[in-house]
Amino acid sequence: MQDKLLTPAYIWSFLSSFLMFFSFYLLLPVLPLYLINHFHAGKSLVGIILSSYTITALFIRPFGGCLVDSLPRKWLLIVCYCLFVAFFGGYILATTLLIFAILRALHGMAFGMVTISNSTVAIDVMPASRRNEGIGYYALSTNLAMAAGPTASLFLFDSFQNYTYVFMTSLIAGIIGIMCAVMIKTEPIPVKKDKEPISLDRFFSG
Repeated sequence: MQDKLLTPAYIWSFLSSFLMFFSFYLLLPVLPLYLINHFHAGKSLVGIILSSYTITALFIRPFGGCLVDSLPRKWLLIVCYCLFVAFFGGYILATTLLIFAILRALHGMAFGMVTISNSTVAIDVMPASRRNEGIGYYALSTNLAMAAGPTASLFLFDSFQNYTYVFMTSLIAGIIGIMCAVMIKTEPIPVKKDKEPISLDRFFSG
């Protein structure tokens, strides 16, 4: 008999991933316009601020992999998810371009951590015999969010002509995503007792 893939834990994991990426993609179409119109930022500065998100997300990923192996994975997921969502509220409260730029860079670090921890938890709840299939279906959460997020963002902005509605929708979607992540039931994963010191040798293989 084939192992069951669509368990409640897997479905909650899929939904938490979808809502995480949905909240992320909601902002992509409007952020450049927001920085230009609200803070009167130049185009080159807008590019630097937006790219800082990707740079910090890439920077944190190797360290995130170490933390996933060293700490309880679901606990790490919830903490990182909460930090990720909190930054959407920070965007609304940011009063200067410098504060916004700092928030954007830190948000990238939170995004890098939550994507690693969420995908790791998703793999943990998949049956080993159907892991390849499960990963394929799980990847759809990103693709669906990529299609729905920008569309919903432009619809909200065209309807209300207010950036706050887009930020609030991202915040609400993220909060629901946290609830989904909390619902994931995982088996205890043994934490490595003999922790190796953090060094570049752990990130690169010869």
